Amino acid sequence: MPPAANGQTGTCWIEISAEGKYVYAVNTGTPSISSYEVGADGILALLGNTMFNNSDGLRPFDARLSPDGSFLYVVDAGTGMISAFAVDSGTLTELAGSPVAIGNGATPFGIVVN
Repeated sequence: MPPAANGQTGTCWIEISAEGKYVYAVNTGTPSISSYEVGADGILALLGNTMFNNSDGLRPFDARLSPDGSFLYVVDAGTGMISAFAVDSGTLTELAGSPVAIGNGATPFGIVVN
């Protein structure tokens, strides 16, 4: 089994922490987010999979970390929402009230955070 295996489906989009220590992979098919720690040799070690609070109709796509690395935002093309997660040493916790509707019938496929 490859070192990056996560047991999820539809793993596509990734976000890498600014210091390069953690990688977050969005699993569209499951839906979930896999968290990895990057070893000194560059090999990924799975820290775990975080499920969404309410995955009904979700098709998570792109993800971006806040500039300070404290939050991960995931855009959803299935329901037109954004999910927000607190980040702590590679561990994700979805925030209360997440996901949040974008509105105006939007169907986003990417996200930028600044």
